[in-house]
Amino acid sequence: MSALATATRPSGRTRGLPTPGASVHLVGIGGAGMRGLAVLLDHVGYDVSGCDLAPPDALSELTACGIRVEHGHDPAHVDGQDLLVRSSAVPPDLDEVAAAVAAGVPVMRRARALGAVLDARADGRADGHPHDLGLVGVAGTHGKTTITAMAGYAAAEAGLDPLVLVGGRVSAWDGFGRLGAGPAVVEADEYDRSFLELQPSIAVVSSLEPEHLDTYGDVASLRAAFAEFAGRAREAGGLIYCHDDAGARALAASLGFGAGYGFGPGAWCRLEAAGPRACRLTWPDGRAELALRVPGRHNQLNAAAAFLATLRLGGDPARAARGLARFPGVGRRLERIAAWPDLKVFDDYAHHPTEVAASIAALREAHPEARLTVVFQPHLFTRTRDFAEAFGEALSAADEARVLPVYPARETPIPGVTSALITAAVAVAAPIERDDALDLAAAFDPAAVGPGGGDGGAVLVFMGAGDVTDLAHAAVRRRADDAVGA
Repeated sequence: MSALATATRPSGRTRGLPTPGASVHLVGIGGAGMRGLAVLLDHVGYDVSGCDLAPPDALSELTACGIRVEHGHDPAHVDGQDLLVRSSAVPPDLDEVAAAVAAGVPVMRRARALGAVLDARADGRADGHPHDLGLVGVAGTHGKTTITAMAGYAAAEAGLDPLVLVGGRVSAWDGFGRLGAGPAVVEADEYDRSFLELQPSIAVVSSLEPEHLDTYGDVASLRAAFAEFAGRAREAGGLIYCHDDAGARALAASLGFGAGYGFGPGAWCRLEAAGPRACRLTWPDGRAELALRVPGRHNQLNAAAAFLATLRLGGDPARAARGLARFPGVGRRLERIAAWPDLKVFDDYAHHPTEVAASIAALREAHPEARLTVVFQPHLFTRTRDFAEAFGEALSAADEARVLPVYPARETPIPGVTSALITAAVAVAAPIERDDALDLAAAFDPAAVGPGGGDGGAVLVFMGAGDVTDLAHAAVRRRADDAVGA
């Protein structure tokens, strides 16, 4: 696989970004995507501050960089700023945003600011780079966080010194990204059309399924956005896509280019499982063995995407494989947070039916004798409405599922849309009220969780994109004294 070709990049795409040294304030700085952007802005020379509803001590990796973090929102935060950046979770009518507009301070969405910084960096207008270093944009309905982090590990081991921005915490990086002088590897989120602010020289598409229809309206518009994103890499490093995923495969066919990876026939790079945490890759001019620390067929596919992206950047295959073997996982992606002899507890971000099914399958494969209980928190009313039956089908693979009320995030309630739509679709599911969250600690009693077969014990996973992670950690604290470690 050849190294990255020089990308063709439009000129003058700083799009209102002030000169390094200017003051930039990030509203919603605690968001996963905003944390990485804050560190990047600080790295390239901006005076960065931010505010969030999360307390500053929960954002220690930012304050350790000297970034000022205020608790809560206040229009006074705008004073003296040259630019205000808001996350997609922050409404445009927030008082802070309105104060910036009234004061004549430019306001950017997070995605546009990120695209502008990466353009300036690649074009040599920031941190001294004289040429285009390459940008790997990792998109897809599922898997993009893990693929981005995996590719960062592989590229770093291969000596490419990548800049990595990812939507989940990576323990070895003590945060949501890695600073480097080499090519950028960035999670490219389709929500709010954010990924269209990027100019990837290599586009990775892990999957393309109906999602974020509150943004796109219909599947055709979603597919068109993915085609626009991936099409930007045509003249440079090209498209790497999951051939096993029907949506990604159709995207590549419509574009007429791309290198597909997958277990199924017809993939340019074929995978063969060699155990729960290992696989073999074969492509026309090479072969590799990947040994992983993370379980599941879906993670073998993720690793293949990361490996191919590293090769496309010019990385050595053997060194890339070593990097993937060291990859410890990403926070909230089947993260084991505690264990006892009779119980293991996981925290997982899965919030789409395909993700729920993949996570349950991975836990079944890694713990075949255990009794598996899922505590699932639906995320968004629209997603619950659109996928209730599919969620029920996915949860049916567990021995038991407890379903929390819908986490609304940015949405207002929709009449008739509750978690009961999911519990009605699957016999193993039962509702649980949000007010009873702390009582979930009782699920850590083996008598309540239920005995496992043989020596398997029990596995309990808290799953969802909302604050279900807080429940997981609160429940662990209730029984933490005799834990044997995560």
